[in-house]
Amino acid sequence: MINKIKSFLYKRFQIKEHNSNLKTELLAGVTNYFTLIYLVMLVPEVLMNVFTSEILRNGKELGYYVLDNGLTLSEMFVALTAASFICSGISSIIMGCLTNLPFVQGPSLAVGTFVTYTVCISFGYTYNQALAIVFLSGFIFFILALFGMEKRIHKAIPKNIKYAVTCGIGLFIAYQGLLKAHIIQQSSINTNLFDFSSLGSKDTKTAILALVGVIIITILHKKHIYGSIFIGKIVCILLALPLGLISLQKIDLFTPINLNAVFFEIDFHGIIDFSSSSLILKTTMTLLVVLFSLCIMDIFETVAMLIVADNFVEISKEGFANKNIPQILEIDAITTSVGATIGSVTVSTYVESTAGIVEGGRTGLTAIVTGVLFLLSTFLSPLVALVPSAATATTLIVAGVLMMNMMKFIDFENIDEAVPAFFTMLLMPLTNSILVGIAFGVISYVAIHIFLGKAHKVSKILYFLSILLLICLIYLPR
Repeated sequence: MINKIKSFLYKRFQIKEHNSNLKTELLAGVTNYFTLIYLVMLVPEVLMNVFTSEILRNGKELGYYVLDNGLTLSEMFVALTAASFICSGISSIIMGCLTNLPFVQGPSLAVGTFVTYTVCISFGYTYNQALAIVFLSGFIFFILALFGMEKRIHKAIPKNIKYAVTCGIGLFIAYQGLLKAHIIQQSSINTNLFDFSSLGSKDTKTAILALVGVIIITILHKKHIYGSIFIGKIVCILLALPLGLISLQKIDLFTPINLNAVFFEIDFHGIIDFSSSSLILKTTMTLLVVLFSLCIMDIFETVAMLIVADNFVEISKEGFANKNIPQILEIDAITTSVGATIGSVTVSTYVESTAGIVEGGRTGLTAIVTGVLFLLSTFLSPLVALVPSAATATTLIVAGVLMMNMMKFIDFENIDEAVPAFFTMLLMPLTNSILVGIAFGVISYVAIHIFLGKAHKVSKILYFLSILLLICLIYLPR
């Protein structure tokens, strides 16, 4: 029976053809899971500000405040977390089955932030109305994918910027890892290194443990030991116990999960105000701006992942980008609308999927393993929350280091190519946004070539794209 299952998996996912094996694919899937679990759980934390901001604005205490949907704040957080796990699990499994690529999907943190602070808090939409807008954006995104818009965008972006996107994302996720491990700490004035002298501090212990984990992974990787990242994570988890970085007393497996408030609760009513002609125009324009922003953010988060895959590892001998981009973007669009009905924000392809690729994942089986683990986590979220931040940070830092390898291909000899690439790389980690980095890279590239008299060398799509990105930057949450 076991041999039949193995034979089926090898044949279904063409594992040998992708120079991989079953053990590597499973290990890569588990590695992705431990790497991305913090992100899947972070999105609901951001979304909760939609509800708490209204309460705090009214001068009410949080406590066990009951929302209009009948749930307490804690129950609402559990519902959003469960929806996030379900959405990530289903979308990752769909991606793995239909594309046979190791890309993991889930709710976008960037979009979650945009929905929380711009769509809901600034523009005044309710969370359920925001879900309806996300649902519409998925439909529009799907139409754009059918017409090949995203493929044209991918082709129009200059090679140097593509290489810079890979490096920028490497810096971005490594920076997130450094912050998550408290190796560096941000203040309102500057960024500081952790305090070596405070060895009893939890943050200092986390920082030192993460650095130990990175060193272990580096040594194992250099010696070509399979599962180096996974082994490093397990060591971090085990060491976290005696260091007091994991509290087993906080486990509560009986927390109720009530999805009634978000599951199939998208609300189209009130998105456009029909009470007067001026309000119809105003609310329609606002809706269009939000829809456009959601679509462009989703497109570029996914295109960025595809650029990384193109540059970072040869997954498909038949030409990865040309063959798979349309299908991947179509799946992105479909899972975005499906995710909205489940109760979560825009689904995108996680750039942190590179963790599984670094571990050797080359087929859709990697994504499916991660997706199944996400679904199982819906019922075990208290246990999942125990994974120490140091263990997650090690993968992000190591993956970021390896992705920086693409910098050697950037043409720094020509300053007109170097400046846009530099903007792209540097602004991703500094602004905490992949979209901002790409936007500044593209806009500066177009502007520089116009003033150098090389306007004819710039693709028409890139001109159009720079205008759209400029508009998008204006409406990004600050």
